[in-house]
Amino acid sequence: MADLLYELLSGTGPTSTRTAADPSTLEYLRTLTSQPLSSLTSSEPQALVQSSHGLLLSLQALSKKSHKQIIESASHHAALRTTLPALAASTAELRNSIPKLDSEAVRFSTTYNKSSDNGVLTRRKKALLLSRNVERLVDVLELPTLLSSAISTAPVNYSSALDLNGHMRRLHSIHPKSPLVESISTQADEAMRTMAANLILSLKAAGLKLAASLRTISWLRRVLPDLEAATSPAATTNPHPKRVLGALFLVCRLATLMNMLEALEPLRELADQEKARQKALGSSNTAWSGGQQTERYLKRYLEIFREQSFAIVSMFRSIFPAAAVTSDGPAGGGGGTKSEGGDPLEPMPSALATFPLYLVDVLLGTLRLYLPTVRDQAARDSLLTQVLYCAGSLGRLGGDFGLFLATLDVGPEAEEEWVEVVKRHRALAGRLESIWVYADPSQLSGTFHFAAGLGSGVLSAVLLQPIDLLKTRVQQSGAHSLRAALADIRSAPRLLPALWRGAVPSALRTGFGSAIYFTSLNAIRQSAARLSPSPINNAGSTTSSSLPKLSNTTNLLSGALARSLAGFILMPLTVLKVRYESTFYSYTSLASAARDIAGKEGLRGFFAGYGATAIRDAPYAGLYVLFYEQSKKRLNGRRGGGGGASMALSHAASINFTSGILSGVICSVISNPFDAVKTRIQLHPAAYRNMVQASARMVREEGTRALWDGLALRMSRKAVSSALAWTVYEELIRRLERGWDGGRAKEGI
Repeated sequence: MADLLYELLSGTGPTSTRTAADPSTLEYLRTLTSQPLSSLTSSEPQALVQSSHGLLLSLQALSKKSHKQIIESASHHAALRTTLPALAASTAELRNSIPKLDSEAVRFSTTYNKSSDNGVLTRRKKALLLSRNVERLVDVLELPTLLSSAISTAPVNYSSALDLNGHMRRLHSIHPKSPLVESISTQADEAMRTMAANLILSLKAAGLKLAASLRTISWLRRVLPDLEAATSPAATTNPHPKRVLGALFLVCRLATLMNMLEALEPLRELADQEKARQKALGSSNTAWSGGQQTERYLKRYLEIFREQSFAIVSMFRSIFPAAAVTSDGPAGGGGGTKSEGGDPLEPMPSALATFPLYLVDVLLGTLRLYLPTVRDQAARDSLLTQVLYCAGSLGRLGGDFGLFLATLDVGPEAEEEWVEVVKRHRALAGRLESIWVYADPSQLSGTFHFAAGLGSGVLSAVLLQPIDLLKTRVQQSGAHSLRAALADIRSAPRLLPALWRGAVPSALRTGFGSAIYFTSLNAIRQSAARLSPSPINNAGSTTSSSLPKLSNTTNLLSGALARSLAGFILMPLTVLKVRYESTFYSYTSLASAARDIAGKEGLRGFFAGYGATAIRDAPYAGLYVLFYEQSKKRLNGRRGGGGGASMALSHAASINFTSGILSGVICSVISNPFDAVKTRIQLHPAAYRNMVQASARMVREEGTRALWDGLALRMSRKAVSSALAWTVYEELIRRLERGWDGGRAKEGI
């Protein structure tokens, strides 16, 4: 039906030429045929109007959206007519240029081939290499600046300067023909010369110490070979660098000594004037008087000479120790060695071999010039004695010049005067030496043990007083709060006095307690060692202790007995200390605390808690001595040793301190309940009457935890305090015995 209607409307017949019907038109005609005839006049015109309007809007939107593209496309299509001939012409030109391009490429590859020698490529390679390594080159160029800064900028860092110099020398050895490396090596040599000059000037410092001398000489030992190599690259290394540095050191220190002596110029001028006046008076003036100005000059001269000469020689021997000496020179300088090169039959002497002789010659020249001016007999004797002391001072280093004094002619009565002075000097030295060498250590043992114990006790008490104070505050009630105790102390107006409250009674109690304890313990142990059928003494053995070795039972009993005695004697100070540290009593001084206790409780109040103290301290001290000796024995066994060589003091101290810490920790844990009960009895004697009643009440009211209040604080304080006290005590004993043994060995006793 739709097809017939389309033919009718289009005016084509069945036999006429047909065109393909539009699908949209056929679809619309099918829709019309399906509708009633009345719709053609009623609804269809309106639908067509709406469709027409929608299509118009769509066309407007499409034209607005694609207008530019359509115009551009049209213009491009219009220009296509002229563009295609131009493209064809360019293509023909390119076809003609390709053979020329190929020939030019062949010529370029032939000319600038990598295998060929071309100047342009060489320059480009160098420029490329420079651009890639520009940061490294900048670092190399900055090396001389860094070296100069390390030498000249305070604080001076010679170690870094030597490392930089060594790095630059390694670069020079790797790249010996590089102009850049050669230039920075030259700058490094100049900087190292400046460094060597600074080091040599530092050796002339007036207050130079041994540590600084060692550092300076070690730096010079690293600097001088490099300077010699830089000065003469073909030269070999100096065969005697040690001698060169030794001579340099002596020259610098001699210059310092001469500068110090030249500082006495005002006194020397007064002495010259005094000498000129005596010379003007002539031989008529024979009285033994005058010369006061010369005496002042010579005393000061001898004092400086003795101190500085001893310092120079001793520092030299410490810095340059003689090894494999074939012949000893003056002052122990030593002769040469076969290993140092040269003729082994005639070794080169040490730099110190002739130096003391020069010093003595300078001293004797001054004495010959000025000593005759001193006319007062007592003044001359004092000066001559000072000269002998100076000779003895150098004599300790092997450079005694006492024999040279015989050549010192200072007047007609000089010989008799020297004899008298030497007699008095020897008599005094003999008396002092006999006191030290021949005295029996046991005669001074009690006093020394008391002093050693007092010092170690006071030191440990003062250092650890804050911990002891906190322990007392924690134990005074059932609060069990360390934080509360710290908060209470921080609330005080002044923190430091609050932390060290009770330090005086604590220092007195601990100091004198340690003194009495160590003195009595030493007496008990010595008696036990003598009564023992086979006493063992540590003297001369490889051990950290100089005290006698006893059995475990003897150590336990001796420690407990000594501590009980010391605790009873010092119990009043303990009560004063605990109550002064506590917050329950508002004591302003120790005197007021003592008066209050005496008035309210009588003499018994000063010994409150002694039972708990004895039960706490006696086992603690006994176990401490037992564990301490056992710990030292095991640590000494782990260290090993043999040959009877005495142990180094530093290692012995570390063993003793470690043993003291371990023993203090173990014993503190065992005895802490007794300490807690003791503190309660001393603070509240009315409520806590004795140890049994106090411990039962504490456990009933506060639990077993009350017996362990303050354990950490007490363990820390007791461990460190005991370890410190015993270490100091043992070291003092060891040093005393070594001094006696050394003195006796020196005298052949």
